[in-house]
Amino acid sequence: MEKITTLIFDIDGTILDTQEFIFQATEYALATSGYSVPERSIIAKNVGKSFPEYYFSLTNSEKDIDKLIDTHRAFQYLNFNLAKLFPNALETLKTLKNKGYKLAVVTTRSKKTSHQNLIDSNIFNLFNIVISGDDVKKIKPDPEPLLMALEFMQELPEKAIMIGDSYLDIQAGKNAGTKTIRATYGFHIDKLHEPEPDFFISDISDLLKLL
Repeated sequence: MEKITTLIFDIDGTILDTQEFIFQATEYALATSGYSVPERSIIAKNVGKSFPEYYFSLTNSEKDIDKLIDTHRAFQYLNFNLAKLFPNALETLKTLKNKGYKLAVVTTRSKKTSHQNLIDSNIFNLFNIVISGDDVKKIKPDPEPLLMALEFMQELPEKAIMIGDSYLDIQAGKNAGTKTIRATYGFHIDKLHEPEPDFFISDISDLLKLL
């Protein structure tokens, strides 16, 4: 792919398999707060939203949102081991870095959990910058976090690609003016064409064939 110098990655469902990390935290928070626990397919559809929107969507109530968020985070702080690198992720990221690509992460998650997951996976230092939900006023699909990452790396949007498993990632890329790649193996496995990405990958190593 000509003229592309910069790759911006989502974390959950793209670089890391965080299904158990997120599902178990959500199930624990809901159950201990007295809420019914929905099917995991329902939970998955809401991954990537802001925490308040996430728990409102799962409970249809604003009453205990702060408690749910705190309980969710407390569970995750004790269970970082539930997050795993996807097969081929480490090798792919190292290869891309060695080829000279600038690498960034843009996630809606907190700085504490996202940074720790990347550190535990031994990939934190591969990225030029990691933008978390704590770093911005507006999260994906707003372009703000992508543009912040690009500004830090001193790169233009047209030379970058946003890579993620969610429609939020693809829309954020479009809003920022980057190319987009949709991962089909993450949390969001339906409505893959809404919005239409520039490319699809079924394994993170497919990036090596595209780029």
